[in-house]
Amino acid sequence: MVGRRHRSIVVLAITLATISGTTGIADAVTVGVRGVFNGTRYVWKPKVRDVARTTTVRWRAVHGDHNVKSRGANWSYFRSIPNGTSVARTFNRRGTFRFYCTIHGNVANGVCSGMCGSIVVS
Repeated sequence: MVGRRHRSIVVLAITLATISGTTGIADAVTVGVRGVFNGTRYVWKPKVRDVARTTTVRWRAVHGDHNVKSRGANWSYFRSIPNGTSVARTFNRRGTFRFYCTIHGNVANGVCSGMCGSIVVS
């Protein structure tokens, strides 16, 4: 009877790990980047966010409607963020992942102006 109970506990642990989205090795960390109005223009706060691999970044539209568009060849991402909502992406590989809001930012000749930011994954 002990063996049967032990198997049930193992199955329950695997089921809980699957439901929670973890592997049992380490839980993912979520960090935030907020779209805010700083008194003169819309900006991402923080503009640069340093994170470890497997970190989930959540962009939140605190003031106004925004979007997140990747820039650069190392990733592809585009999501709309209506005011008061958020979108997320988990970063599993190292690198610098640049992004901007196409509503409040602009990229010309490889230079971003306005609402631009970066995620640096170590």
